[in-house]
Amino acid sequence: MPDTTATTPPVRLKSAVRARSLAAEGVALSMGATAVVVRGARAETVWRALEPTLRAGFHRDDLLGRFPEAGRPFLAGILDQLAEHRFLRDLEPEPDTLTEAERAAYPHLESVTHRPYAALAALRTGVVRVRSSCPLLEAQVRRALARAGFGEVHADTGPEPEEPVLLTARLALAEGADGSGAGAEPSEHVVAAGDGLWLTGPRDRPGTPDLSGRLRAWFAGRDAGADHGEPDPAALAVTRSLVAAQLALAMVAQVARSVSAPESLPELGVGPEFMVTTDELVSEPHTLLMADPLAPDARRALPAPPPEEFAPAEPLEIPDRLDALTHLWDRVFGAVGAPAPGELTQLPVGLARSGRYAGYGLTTALARENALVNALHEVVWGKAGTGTDSGEARAIAGGRPVDGARHADDADGFGTPETRSRAGHGDRRTVGLTATGPEWHGLGHGHGFTATGTDGPGHGLGLGLGLTNAAAIGAAVGDLLHRTPDERWKDVDPPSLSPTARRLWAALTLRSGVAARLTFQELDGTGIWRALVDTASGPLGTGTAPDPAACAEEALLLAVARVRLSEEAPGATLAPAATGTPALARWALETGTMRVEAPGGADAWRDLGVHAAVASWT
Repeated sequence: MPDTTATTPPVRLKSAVRARSLAAEGVALSMGATAVVVRGARAETVWRALEPTLRAGFHRDDLLGRFPEAGRPFLAGILDQLAEHRFLRDLEPEPDTLTEAERAAYPHLESVTHRPYAALAALRTGVVRVRSSCPLLEAQVRRALARAGFGEVHADTGPEPEEPVLLTARLALAEGADGSGAGAEPSEHVVAAGDGLWLTGPRDRPGTPDLSGRLRAWFAGRDAGADHGEPDPAALAVTRSLVAAQLALAMVAQVARSVSAPESLPELGVGPEFMVTTDELVSEPHTLLMADPLAPDARRALPAPPPEEFAPAEPLEIPDRLDALTHLWDRVFGAVGAPAPGELTQLPVGLARSGRYAGYGLTTALARENALVNALHEVVWGKAGTGTDSGEARAIAGGRPVDGARHADDADGFGTPETRSRAGHGDRRTVGLTATGPEWHGLGHGHGFTATGTDGPGHGLGLGLGLTNAAAIGAAVGDLLHRTPDERWKDVDPPSLSPTARRLWAALTLRSGVAARLTFQELDGTGIWRALVDTASGPLGTGTAPDPAACAEEALLLAVARVRLSEEAPGATLAPAATGTPALARWALETGTMRVEAPGGADAWRDLGVHAAVASWT
């Protein structure tokens, strides 16, 4: 084994790490809120023998070489866990003396970096310039920064920040303070306040000058809360003191990051993290979403989805996918409401809501995903995603079936050939299934969801969102197909329905008693099918797919969901008509009939877990 001790720096266990016996199970190692369990019957014995060496300092390879060969894999596993959870730090030369401020700052620095003494040296050279419109807050912040050990803290004579930003603090480190021989990039941290909230940060990354504008925009778009009145002066002083301490900790953490090796830093989250404090002194970290509305007219190439995205989702795949996107409905900075079933019934189809938007699916998890995507449309596309109000895009108006009886010869819910042929609709040839019975009132007309208006950004394009690339492409293709002129669709004979489609048809016509008709069409011989569920007052559902059974399921699923929501959540908005499927994405990519591209700004939303696509005819 080559000698690597000359190139691998020695390390030691951080002083804050504590060990606790778990008897026969092993030993628990903890530092702050992080814990590691070393399991094994002899784990505690091995740990007690190793601990003095780990705290004094060691070279990994040297320590493994001195350990009995049979036990080296066990020791290597322990060292890997300690490194993974950042329980180790470099064995640095210790300074002869520390000031009182440095002794106070050291434990925090050691917990956030593997080079705490280098961080202390960087603090001594750090220069902070504070600019504020609130003299009392500025005084508190300057005292907190001085106590934290920053070498110089000055008042910035530039223009005062604009409300709701109350204070900015710009940090500059001296040349070589970051351990690389060059000065770290300046970092700007912010305190903003309004509507009973105080925002301090960022806590997890360097602050940039654009954050002030982002926070102003967020406050401007925030719904006005309750009138908080004039705060108590004593309580306000405590709040300012707490916020000042939070800002100082955020800036100390930035110094620690500046001296740390990149591979030792934790992975950044999806956006800058701010400490949010209420007037009642409740503080929590929250992530600010940093993404602007998409620009459909600024398109570029879109990578092809990986093959696994075209496969049906596993039962737990969608819940896991949603669990990774909780930042989208964060209680403070979230773009939409949490997608949840609430009190909605989950039979015969899954239903969910995200704010005022509704979603549906064969399962509750699929309904939650659909509700989330529907709610995101307005946020992600901005003006490009608002357009004409079609029957399938407007809020359900509480339509209910009026009195009437189902035809006697329609006992199975699918209609007889006679009733099917009698149920003509306009000039269209009657092709499909018909259930007679009560008429459906209160629903708007129109077959498709118009994602864009007749002019402006995105005109003539299909816009799609999804939680995978394939889903977004399918949604964009589906959007464009839904808005294809009716004259391009040709009536075709109905196919045999799948068991799922038959169950949905029965739920619509037998359980809900809706007089409906299911018809099928094909698009100009392209192999794309369209299924429409019609009533006397307008369509209930539309579905498009390369497979006739799938498009029937999609249309019927939407129709059943629309009926259920009209009874249980009449104020909910069910839009768009269909989000598309990966099957549509595969069809578009394989046939080349459509051009699929990424809209401008898609990268920022993809980093947040939201994929976007734009489809146009080739």
